[in-house]
Amino acid sequence: MATTILKTKLYIPPLRPDIVSRPRLIEQLDAGLTRKLTLVSAPAGFGKTTLLSEWIHGRGEATSPRHVAWVSLDEGDNDPARFWSYFITALQTIRPDIGKAALQMVQSIQPLPIESILTMIINDLAATSSDRAPQHPCILVLDDYHLITFQPIHDAMMFLLDHLPDTVHLVIATRADPPLHLAKLRGRGQLSELRLSDLRFTPGEVTEFLNRVMCLELQTADVDALEVRTEGWIAGLQMVAVSMQGCENVASFIQSFTGSNRYIMDYLVEEVIQHQPADTQKFLLQTAILDELTGPLCEAILTGEQEHQEYNGDHPRATSGQEVLRELERANLFIVPLDDRREWYRYHHLFSDLLRQRLQHTEPDQVQTLHRRASKWYENNGLMAPAIDHALAAKDFERAVYLLSEHAETLWGRGEQATLFRFAGALPEEYICSSPRLCIFYALMLHMIGRFQEAELHLQLAEQLVNSSADSHNTEHRGMIAAVRANIAYFQGDVPSMIQFSHQALEYLPQDNLVWRCSAAIVSGNAYCFSGDMAAADQAFLEAGRISRMTGNTLLILTTNLQLVVDYIFEGRLQEAVVICQEGLQLASESGLAQTEMAGMLLSMWGWVLCEWNDMDTAIHYMQQGAELSEHGGMVSALAWNYLSLVRLLFSSGDLVAATEKIRQLEKLAQESDVPIWIINLALTWEARILITQGDLEAAAQLLGERGLNVDDDITYLREEEYRSLARLLIAQDRLEEARILLERLLLRAEAEGMVGKAIEILLLRALILKNQEDTPQALASLKYALSLGEPEGYVRIFLDEGKAIATLLRQATAQGIAQIYVNKLLAAFDAEEMKSTFKPPLTPSPARQLPESLSEREREVLQLIANGLSNDEIARRLCITPSTAKTHTRNIYSKLGVNSRTQAARTLNQESSAFCAIGVPTQRLTLRASPAWNNHPMWTSSA
Repeated sequence: MATTILKTKLYIPPLRPDIVSRPRLIEQLDAGLTRKLTLVSAPAGFGKTTLLSEWIHGRGEATSPRHVAWVSLDEGDNDPARFWSYFITALQTIRPDIGKAALQMVQSIQPLPIESILTMIINDLAATSSDRAPQHPCILVLDDYHLITFQPIHDAMMFLLDHLPDTVHLVIATRADPPLHLAKLRGRGQLSELRLSDLRFTPGEVTEFLNRVMCLELQTADVDALEVRTEGWIAGLQMVAVSMQGCENVASFIQSFTGSNRYIMDYLVEEVIQHQPADTQKFLLQTAILDELTGPLCEAILTGEQEHQEYNGDHPRATSGQEVLRELERANLFIVPLDDRREWYRYHHLFSDLLRQRLQHTEPDQVQTLHRRASKWYENNGLMAPAIDHALAAKDFERAVYLLSEHAETLWGRGEQATLFRFAGALPEEYICSSPRLCIFYALMLHMIGRFQEAELHLQLAEQLVNSSADSHNTEHRGMIAAVRANIAYFQGDVPSMIQFSHQALEYLPQDNLVWRCSAAIVSGNAYCFSGDMAAADQAFLEAGRISRMTGNTLLILTTNLQLVVDYIFEGRLQEAVVICQEGLQLASESGLAQTEMAGMLLSMWGWVLCEWNDMDTAIHYMQQGAELSEHGGMVSALAWNYLSLVRLLFSSGDLVAATEKIRQLEKLAQESDVPIWIINLALTWEARILITQGDLEAAAQLLGERGLNVDDDITYLREEEYRSLARLLIAQDRLEEARILLERLLLRAEAEGMVGKAIEILLLRALILKNQEDTPQALASLKYALSLGEPEGYVRIFLDEGKAIATLLRQATAQGIAQIYVNKLLAAFDAEEMKSTFKPPLTPSPARQLPESLSEREREVLQLIANGLSNDEIARRLCITPSTAKTHTRNIYSKLGVNSRTQAARTLNQESSAFCAIGVPTQRLTLRASPAWNNHPMWTSSA
């Protein structure tokens, strides 16, 4: 869904009629245009925005509006999609076709890496500004950049600055230095800076401001005293000037104007307020509790009357409150308009803080009443989040409980779990436990963040409340309690409890409580899945999906989609799984849930399928996106699953060290929170497989031995993966017959459950055993069975990950005419894998051409990819490292080899071994196409 653009954020602030002109700073800004970046950095109130407005409006034709863009940033712009949407839209005020394709990608459910998007923007800017001289560039101003705290945005900004055309100039206004490698820019001569010492009013500017603009007619000595005491702070001077208007004894006022900043500010605000009419004083103080102000809301705060004050969300009627706000703006009383219709405002942040301090000091008994009135107004107008915020600020916990109990389900369905958890966390425990419904929701939230024991305690408290009351909703509440317990049992892999509580929930919940019935139905489906009845699980998930669509609850729809995706992947229905991922992500985008953990999980599952199809680059991109969304949320299961997905991908990429590091991250998460047991089991199997691949059979045996695994155990669904790891260990220990018997048992279960992926892996392991036992006909029969299962859905990686022994069997299979088209494609993938494998030096290298021993293993990998023609960005994606790390490795390689270019580095490697002499820039490249269908998948279709 496209980001809604608030056009007022793109307006260049108008030139004030009475300002102190600052030609010395204008000259500095003009001089900085020959560099890439101008940084205007100073604390609040030093006139940064006013200066830039004067500069832009004073440049005439050189920077007419069509050549200047402006973005006023706020905290909400820490979302990368929103930040870059505003960035590109601002540029389009210069020329509408700048960044058209980039904007579509930013707002796509499948966005490209940000550097690819920025490359589009840079190319458009280069084309747009090619006819402009460097001294008259296109200018983009980013105001209030200090509100951006999300590091990936800063990283992307640095990439932009590194490649910005000379005819484009960026201006950043900020209260704090941004993390943009300023030292590097400064060293390159690409940075122009205006700081606090530059922006302070000089004595002459102080005189002009106080005497001409504010009409105070002060003596030179008085002006000098104020300049010294305010240190040229413009906002402070403004408050002084307002305080002094009408003052009879100016000299006495100035003489008493002393003290530290905090006391000065308190004194100034007191003087400002006291010089206003009584009604205005009351208005300022009592509306200071609001973050945003509009006429009807202000009147409700002041009068307590609600019935006629409702705001319709579009055009508030003309009210005395609105008139006062506009008068405050005209009087320059530290009020900032938020829209061009002058309907919504806010106070200057410092002024607001000071007004609140004054209110608390003068009218402490009024504060809670005012917050309560604000809460009521927001509730009447359907704005529940600020209504709850003000109820909590009023310490009206009973009202907060009421609002949360009534609207928790709505907030949950909109994906606002973090907000809901913040609200509940702000309530004293006794109030949470005063409402069974709220207590149940809090338990649900605790469960989602992996705090099962605390969740169960709150469920017990909710049960006590239900049992001790005669509430008509008691039966429904019992059903909700059972539904939460069913979900906890699902995360613990407790199948009997899953069945017990999901059935109990469906028994108690009313037929019209679709949201909670759907939740119970999902757990019921997972119980079927854990029991190995995949057909019944499919039907349960499809039914849950039908119910979720009836609710209109987008988050619930996405949850059921995800469950079906997982189900389909296990059953080997890869193409159907991708279609559901696509549909789910489209829905998430349209519903404003594209940045939630649920969207991250869908991306991760899509990446899992792409990994199986051997589209590793796209798989990495999707999985990393999914992990980022999960890391910024609170859902432990989502984050754990994304870690596990990356383990699988890193293993298939051959980076066993990085895969092990991810497992350690997952283990650390499990120590801090309750991670679903089935994810823990899967992580253990991957760790065992890594150890076996590394040849550390003793460590693998110890790891599996600690789990108490034996070949003759009864095997449950949740532990099948562990027993396949045990079979791998037995094969590595040359205990082939024990491994074969165990695999036969596992194969029977996989066939009965319809688990295609599991069956293929088991069949390949069995084929390897039979090959080692020199029973080639039976080995090929097992391989043929695996091929028949894998071909319809395009399995690739599962074959490649078993290594060269499978490639040997595939060559024997093709000689016998077994699945020739599919086998040939798999062999081509094996050959490509071999070409990408890490360089191994020849047995008798020429000493003159031997690579330096000081090259690390990672540097050798990077060097090989350089020789294969990959860029630093492509290397980063291939090795799951950051682009900056790839650049660092490249610089180190150049230094150690004594070369200055990628060509020279590649030549050094090619001279090292004749095995690589034929490798140049690859002529084949795999690209993702729209159709998920197997026969059209890009791994089979190469383009130049």
